[in-house]
Amino acid sequence: MEPVDLAKAGFVEEEFFVRGIARTLDWPAAGKLDELARGPYVTRILVRRPRDASRFSGTVVVEPMNPSIRYDAPLIWGSAWRHFVRHGDAWVGVTIKPVAIASLQEFDAKRYAGLGFPNPLPPSQTCGQDRLPMPRGGLPAEATPATENGLIWDALSQVGALLKSDSSQNPLQGFAVSRLYMSGDSQSGGFIFNYAEAIHPFVLNAAGKPLWDGYVATVATGPGLPMHQCADPIPPGDPRLEIRPVGVPLITLVSQSEIRSLRRRPDGDVAPDLYRAYELAGSSHVHLGDDAGTPSPADIDRTSGRGFVSTGECKEDGALGNDVPLGFFLGGIFANLEDWSSKGIAPPRGEPMAIASPGTPQAQAHTDRFGNILGGVRSPQLDVPTARYHAGMDGPGICSLWGWREPLSKSELTELYPTKSTYIGKVNVNVTQLVRERWLESADGEALLARANAEQLP
Repeated sequence: MEPVDLAKAGFVEEEFFVRGIARTLDWPAAGKLDELARGPYVTRILVRRPRDASRFSGTVVVEPMNPSIRYDAPLIWGSAWRHFVRHGDAWVGVTIKPVAIASLQEFDAKRYAGLGFPNPLPPSQTCGQDRLPMPRGGLPAEATPATENGLIWDALSQVGALLKSDSSQNPLQGFAVSRLYMSGDSQSGGFIFNYAEAIHPFVLNAAGKPLWDGYVATVATGPGLPMHQCADPIPPGDPRLEIRPVGVPLITLVSQSEIRSLRRRPDGDVAPDLYRAYELAGSSHVHLGDDAGTPSPADIDRTSGRGFVSTGECKEDGALGNDVPLGFFLGGIFANLEDWSSKGIAPPRGEPMAIASPGTPQAQAHTDRFGNILGGVRSPQLDVPTARYHAGMDGPGICSLWGWREPLSKSELTELYPTKSTYIGKVNVNVTQLVRERWLESADGEALLARANAEQLP
């Protein structure tokens, strides 16, 4: 876990409670929403922003924090915090599920006693664990009839409207907010897709303009999560499962772990279809560096949270982690999103990973002589390799999402790089091209070069 020294970066963190009235919404068909009920909620938000308003870029990234392991995991912040800090962006994390509120209340019962998403439906109409599928990886089902996951859609809209408002209750009062993006990772990436496809068209300001200026979803492949606890599963082939134009930029970044669930569609450059899909070769769903800003193990132990799920039951437990720099590429995505949204400068287009039968249980990667996947968005880890990259481990539950790397043999490395300077030169050429083509920001390119210089070669 890599702690982030916010004070040293000139940032502060503040916590606020947000209350409102939200609807439980059904999504019966593409382009249609039905209200089932409405009721009060109270959630919390974390705000990380420049201490000095003069450093503020005008950009706010709202992250529905991932609740898959029963507490708030700010995985977008964990991967892209360097970009936010460099540019002076504000980041706002939102607690989105009752299960995460329960962990907060276990951590500090008095402080968080008032939080909740109480179910507004009559008891005879509520649904809980019996209606929700077990999440991928064997994580425990977390819905109860007393609460309602579906209140979050209006709550997210209300948080976004507050952040763009002149209200004295705006946590960013005194900071001129000009652009508002929403971004989520894994389960929360699914929330991004659902929100963009189902909710976004109906959330407009007084001038009829969209509230949100763009979306970024990582290691998630499309819409389809239940909109509420009683929602029926969306059947295969339903238009609601399609990634359709939303009128503002929507950028997705998937890892090699998602090859069996990919939903591919062409990129789009002309409004309303402003879309980019990136497939980062060799990367994995769970990767090194995405846990920055998550609660400490000691804090997690005070809750029923699972920690940042260990690899203890995986066959490759103890292997080196997957260090394909997904976070650096995510920083490049946010930089390009800013240019696309504010200046109309489209991002680069990426090649798809080389996969047989993509998006099916039979999907298989086409690999090079070292066992690394071909195609996709490339990094020096794959184009100037020192290891064989795996997108998952063998074993139960979440093992399939844990990436790892297997160092190349001494003979393979000597054949590729007779001297250390040969290796550094090749990395330099690769990184220079990635920066020039706008895949990476220059600071992250320099960080990759520093890592290469620290690499131990035979």
